Amino acid sequence: MAAAGNGLAQTLCKRCVAHKARHGSAWAPSLPAAELRPYIATAAKWITEHRNLSSVAIALAGLGHLLEGAGPVVPAMDIKRLGAARRAQIAFARLRDAGIRPERLLAIHIACAALIEDDAGAPRGDKEYRLVQVAKAAHRLASGTHRHWDFPQSDGSTVPLSLHAYPRSSGQVLRAIGREIDERCLEASREAMETVRGLKAARYGLHPSHPSQIAQGSGWRPPWQVQRDAAIARLAKAGGGKTCV
Repeated sequence: MAAAGNGLAQTLCKRCVAHKARHGSAWAPSLPAAELRPYIATAAKWITEHRNLSSVAIALAGLGHLLEGAGPVVPAMDIKRLGAARRAQIAFARLRDAGIRPERLLAIHIACAALIEDDAGAPRGDKEYRLVQVAKAAHRLASGTHRHWDFPQSDGSTVPLSLHAYPRSSGQVLRAIGREIDERCLEASREAMETVRGLKAARYGLHPSHPSQIAQGSGWRPPWQVQRDAAIARLAKAGGGKTCV
């Protein structure tokens, strides 16, 4: 991008920069919701059983204040020109108005940390990736503005009309959301993660990337291999030319 005079990325192509903005990593995909779900369920159970721990109580109190102090909800179609910090605040306001409890946000933080540690293909030491994944999982709980009307017809009947507007799940707003949650949950997540990983494995099984699961034919492949094969397939389909391999 720097050589082309289009941006400041000196080591990444435009496609990788866009991937990092959306997923928190230039190469790793986002955590699949299906894989994250059992971790969230396990973390939620752990939180219920350990509410008296000081780290958990502090995290829940901090998240509660974050949600309550987020201010009013602004329609998704009106936030495009707002800064990342303000849009993050509006995202927390949507979560509050949707009835999302602090326990759910803490469970998401613990679950993302545990899944990243279990997934052999995830960038485990990349803080930005963790922040973005936490933000994306929280953002999915209450994303967008939805409006419904009954539009009158000439014959006296009405036709239902709907408007669905979704804020962009990419860029600095995800980092801002992730940082706010991370600051309040990090200590509790560190205390819970190993226990949650063990409980999840005992109830739902090991992650597909675990060596024993691969040996049993889980079919897991590292992200770089999946992307390489996809790039080769695109190149073959195009009949040659350049592609990011």
